[in-house]
This record gives sequence, structure tokens and C-alpha cells, in this order.
Amino acid sequence: MINDGYAQFYADRLWQMVPPIYRTLDEGPTPGSPGPLRELINRIGSQAAVVRRSVDRLWENQSIETCDDWVIPYIGDLVATRIVSCLDAPAQRTDVAKTIYYRRHAGTVGVLEELAADIASRDARVVEFFRRLGRTRHQFDPPLSYQIENPITGPQGFTGDALEVIEGLIGAYSSTPAGGFADLRNPYAASNVGSPFDEYFYTADLRAGGQTLGHFNIRNLGVFIWWLQAFPISAATPVSNGAADPTKLCFTFDPTGRDIPLFAPSQRVNNAKSWGEHWVSPDEWELPVAIREILWKTVPNNLYATNFAPQAFSVGLLAGGSGGALPAAGLSIHPHRGRFSFVGMPPVGTLAVCYNFGQLGQVGAGGFDNSILTSLTLPAVSAPIAGGKVADLNTAFAAVSSSANIEIRDSLTYTVNAAALNPLNVPAGATVALCAQNEQRPVIRWTAPGTQTWTIQGAPGNVGTPTVLVLEGFLAQGADIVLQGNFDSVYLRMMTLDPGTAYVPPANPPANPPFFQTAIDGLLLKPTTLWIEGTVTNLYLERCITGPIRIANGGALEQMTATDSIIQSIPTPPVVIGGQAGPLPVLDGASLARALKQGKTPLAKNLVAGSKALETELAGYAFGAPSQELRQAMSEAIRNVPSAQARTTFPLALADLALGFDDGTVSLSRCTVMGPTVTHRISVSESVLDDVATVDDPQTGCVRFSAYATGSTLHQPYRCVQVAPRASLFVSRSFGQPGYAQLRSDADSQILPAGSGTANCGCPSGTVADAASILTGAQNGSEMGVYCSENIPLKRRGLALKYEEYAPIGQLPVWIDED
Repeated sequence: MINDGYAQFYADRLWQMVPPIYRTLDEGPTPGSPGPLRELINRIGSQAAVVRRSVDRLWENQSIETCDDWVIPYIGDLVATRIVSCLDAPAQRTDVAKTIYYRRHAGTVGVLEELAADIASRDARVVEFFRRLGRTRHQFDPPLSYQIENPITGPQGFTGDALEVIEGLIGAYSSTPAGGFADLRNPYAASNVGSPFDEYFYTADLRAGGQTLGHFNIRNLGVFIWWLQAFPISAATPVSNGAADPTKLCFTFDPTGRDIPLFAPSQRVNNAKSWGEHWVSPDEWELPVAIREILWKTVPNNLYATNFAPQAFSVGLLAGGSGGALPAAGLSIHPHRGRFSFVGMPPVGTLAVCYNFGQLGQVGAGGFDNSILTSLTLPAVSAPIAGGKVADLNTAFAAVSSSANIEIRDSLTYTVNAAALNPLNVPAGATVALCAQNEQRPVIRWTAPGTQTWTIQGAPGNVGTPTVLVLEGFLAQGADIVLQGNFDSVYLRMMTLDPGTAYVPPANPPANPPFFQTAIDGLLLKPTTLWIEGTVTNLYLERCITGPIRIANGGALEQMTATDSIIQSIPTPPVVIGGQAGPLPVLDGASLARALKQGKTPLAKNLVAGSKALETELAGYAFGAPSQELRQAMSEAIRNVPSAQARTTFPLALADLALGFDDGTVSLSRCTVMGPTVTHRISVSESVLDDVATVDDPQTGCVRFSAYATGSTLHQPYRCVQVAPRASLFVSRSFGQPGYAQLRSDADSQILPAGSGTANCGCPSGTVADAASILTGAQNGSEMGVYCSENIPLKRRGLALKYEEYAPIGQLPVWIDED
């Protein structure tokens, strides 16, 4: 609604032009209301206001800074710039606005790095490879040393070797002279061989330039790009190994107790002072790199934040809601593992850490800006929580009697150990939200032994308004979340339900290895499963990372919609006891009981016929959670069934599924699902299903621009590709690692020829699917999967076009991904 008054102004002016006799005779249905003539005049006045606003906007549309979005291509055409189509309107506006600036600086290394920041929103370091060629120096080369070849001192402000370093005549760390022999005495400089910070010189490499080959040639321009981004976490709770000996006490920066590499934050992309006349070639610590041990030892003052902020990382004490950094001299920090310990006795107080983690995009709980989420109206904040006390959460939960918004306002860990976390009850017709404050990432962590659950109960009843649950912005670890009762809508937004970490056996594995890795404090890193035991009409996931999502004990889901999310299950082999496989754990007893009672498969009939106790218990079984006696009878019946056969026959009850529903519809858009799925109906767009997807109703749904595993039963895939189940598509499957769910650069090599799968693959035998790429197979030419919205292939393409326009004449870019 525009309140500029133009519509009323023009309507009144036109009304005054109407002869008084007609104005007098114009009456509405009630006294004082406008008549049909006045209504006609008002509508003409509204259209006149539209014309006036358009005329006014013509003045603003003459400037790229103030014009409407639709005008941007026209102004771009006036200055003959190549607009990158994958950019949003603000980025395209910046591109057009800086066209003249780019042309004035064309051919310089500085503008090429600035283009990467403006076009791709990523950091880059451009290296002119001809400067790294070993050759004999001639008389036109500048002198290597003012002290040796020119006794006159350098310009004012340059002392020592500073001028030679700036001009590239000697290495900043190795002091290797241009074109000379390598000085290997500096460990940091020696460790940079082959990197964008290499200070040594090489013979010519005449091969075609690529990721690792053909770098050093006269016409080659190395463009090193960091696609991973560094995201800050402020004042989080570290996890201790619990050692009683202070000399063995160790902590992880990551609040889940994992070893993760710490990252240096980008100090250039959004910093205007890094470009133009202020540009200098960046150092490693200014870029979003995983911090190596040798980098930390070389430039500790540039990485450790004394003001307790995520400059790169810092360790401090909390008091009164604020923190202060401890001196770095009293700490032993290993950034490549994300661990620290104290030199001497640890300080007394509440420890907190600041650090940066690496990820390709903003997915999951990561302290991100929630403005990138779709709009959702929430109740006003009714219970602000801070301080890391579970008792405060329990108090807030107990006070919920109507619509409420419980907001956690810090990034501390709320540890659930001796005192349990109370159930959260959502009243009928109410909207209850448990959210993190914007740009905070709190953690709710269950550390008590055994299987832990947290129940969220939706009250039954139809009161005319929907019953809504919203979970946003926090990380849950160590317990399954169980939805009971009735919900009209459940929203998970920027949530992380810890997907767990699979056990990686060492060189000498134990006799009975565990299924999962353990955190530094011994907590088993099991997946956090979202169980639906009640009735959920709509389940929405937006930018989430979760473990399995399944029904149990007769739960029902009508519609699940997931966008830009990762859903993972970890395969668990049968437990071996005394050299023999033990019974499979029954994950959903209701599903198994129903399948055995219905007897639709030969195995189900044989199991019931072979167990009198099972037959007796099933006779009195009604739909819902089975009794303990029935559970025991079912476990005994399936004990001797081969695990593969049992899981194939009763997947909802026994298999490790990422998604498990026997009814309803699942819609996935720009998602990555790691693990098998069993659904009733499914629609998939621009996603990756890396394991077998079984659908009850394969004649319904739309599967398009996606990758799926052979053996899946999907409805006529369109422009899709097939891969083997659990193919090597990702840099890492371990949550917390920078390459988690990131597609490998050679992911397309895993594509199978069309027709390799089942008859329902949707591709004629002997042909190749239309979308023969996972890396560029999305509808808009981006990659498939959770990072589709990052548009990295499109940004590569747009950046290449810009480099054709602004790179030095005769120089060929060699694109090198640093991560």
C-alpha cells in the first residue's frame, strides 16, 4: 500500500472539475457514502497516481544506484557490459555500476581479484606465473637489493627488505631472490610449494593449464579461488576430555566435541578498503583457509583475537554475559584439529571460545543471518533465554499455555545430563517457536548415558486455528526428537539435528568396533533422529542438516517439503556377539507388527507360522505401539533371519533409512539425501539421492534434474542421471568437516550409462541421459544437491566471461580451486 497521497490528490482535483449539479445528485446506497460517479473519479485518480509515480521514477531510473531492478540490463547495455545472469539484482547493480571502474583498472591483478569478490562473492588470489619462472636476469630488470646494487635508500617508509618484497623481487618469508635458487630455511615458505603463496621459481611448463598442471608459462595467469566460506561462531562452549590431570586436560572448539579444522575469516570480499588504490596481494591468513599448524606458528598475532571475537579464534572466560580473551601464551592450540589445552593450570571460570568453521553455504545451524529464510510470522518473544542453563529452558517450557516464542540469545551449550529436558507442549490452535536469536548458534546437548529422547507434544483438537511448531537456528545432539499428538504444521528452519559420524576403524581395529565415532568427552556421535509418533499434516525443512526422519508407533505424515537441506542416515551392520550376528534392533515396532499381521510377504507368513507366541500376540494387536510382549516375540522371530533379507522385507521397521514413511507425500527440492529412503509418494527436483529410493506409488510424483541410485523405483525421471548406491560423490560424509556433502570435482565420473538400473529408470537402454552431469545438471545449469542455490558453476562461467573482458592481453586464466 503506497501512502504518498497521489491517488487522493488527483481524485479530489478531478472531482472539483465536475459540475456541482452532478456532484449533488451523486449519492451512494447510504447517506454520506460516495456514489457511482465519485467511485469512477476515485479510480481514475488511482490510475493518474500510477502515471505520476512512473514519471517520478524516470528521474531515479537514470542512475544505476537508484533505478528499479528491471532497468539494470538497459543501463548495462548503455555501457556495453556483460551482465552475469546468475547474480541477484544487487550484485548485477554493482557489476554495472563498476563497469567504468573495471575498465580503468583493466589488466591489473587487483581488479581481477576484485572481480572474483564482486561476481562470485568468493576470495581469489591471482598469480602471474611468468613472474615465477626461473631465468637469467638482464640489465633491464630492477635490482634485487638496494643495499647491494643501489646504495641509495628506498622510498620513505620502506625499511629493510620491504620495498623488494612489495615489488616481488624477494620472497616475503623465504627471501628467495627473483629467478634465483630456492632458500628452504624458512619452514613456512617451504610448506607453500605449489600453493598460491609459493615464493620459489620454476622452469617452464608447456602443458595445458589445469588444476595441478601447466602452471608456469609466460602467458598463464593463475586464478586461485576459495569456494568454501568461513562462518564465525562467537562465545560457544568448548568440550573437555574430562581428564583429572591438568596436564592432560584438552578441549575442542566445536561444541559437539568433534575435531574440526579452524578457518581464518575472509578479510577482503566485503571490505571496500581492500580494493582500488588500497589493494595489495593477500596473505594466507586474510583468506578463508583451513589454518595449518605452521601458519598458526608463523603469524599467531594475525589469527588469535585478543578482543574475544572470531578474528580467527580465541579462548576466553565469560562473566556477566560478556567475555574476555585469555593470553595466547598460556594456551597450546592445534587449529588443524580444532583443539586447545592450557600451559600450566587451567583458569577458574566459565570457558568460552570464538572460532570460524568452513562450509560451502549457509545450511544448518551456523549462526547465519536468518534474513535468507522465507518469511514466517512468529509470536512476539515471550521468554528470552541466555546463560546455558537447562533449568531456564524447562521454566520456559512449563509456562507455555498459548502461542509463545522462546528465544535463545547466545551460542552457549545447554547440557542435559542429570536433569532432563522437559517435554515441550504445544496447545491446540497455538504457534510455539523455539528459536535462536539471529546470528547465534546455541547447542542443546544430551550427555547422559543410554538412549535419550526429547518429546514435543501437540495437543489434539480442532479450534479453527492451526497448531504450529517452529524450531529454528539451534543444534541438537545426543537425543532423538519425538513428535507426539497432532500438529497442523511443523517448521524446521536452519536447524541441525546432529546426523552423527560413522566410525572409521584405525590400522588395528578393535574386535567389536562401534558403529559411531565418539566425541572428545566419550559421547557417542549417534544420529539425532526425528521420530513422528503423532499426526503431522505438514512438515517443512528449510536449510537444515538432519539425521533420519521417520514415522514410528503408528505416526502419520501427510506432506513433507524440504528445500536446501541435507538428510543423512548412517548404515549400521548387525551386532556380532560371540562370533554370531545378534538380533536386529527393531526401529519401528508398529510397522513390523502391522507387516507381520497382514502377512503380505512369504517371509512374514513363515515367521508367524513358526512362532506360536508371535501368532498369539498378533491376534490381539490393534493399530498403534506394540506391547512389550509383542516386541519380544517379534525380536525372537526375526533373530535367525539374514539381516539383508530382513531389512529388505521390513525396511520401515529394521533398515537404516534417511526417510521412512508409509503414507503421505515427500517433496525434495535442492536437497542431498545420504542413505536409503522408503516413501509412499515422492517428488524430487535438483537433488541427489545417493542410495536406493523405494516408493510405494511410483506412478505418482515428478523426478527432475536429479541424481538417483540404481535400483530406485521412481516415476519416469526427467533429465536425471543414475549412480551406484553410495557412490563416491562427496568430498566428505562426516558432519563437521568442511567438505561435508560437497560434490567432488570428479562427481560426474560416477554417472552410470542410462539403462543400468531398473526398468523404471526412465531412460531408454543404451542411451545417455539428457542431463549427463551432476555438477551442472540442475535446471538453471547449477549443481544438483543442497548447494544448488550457491550457483557455483554459473559463477565460474560468469567470472570467465569477465576475465575475457578485463584480463591482461595475451594472458590465459588457469582456474585452480583451492578447496
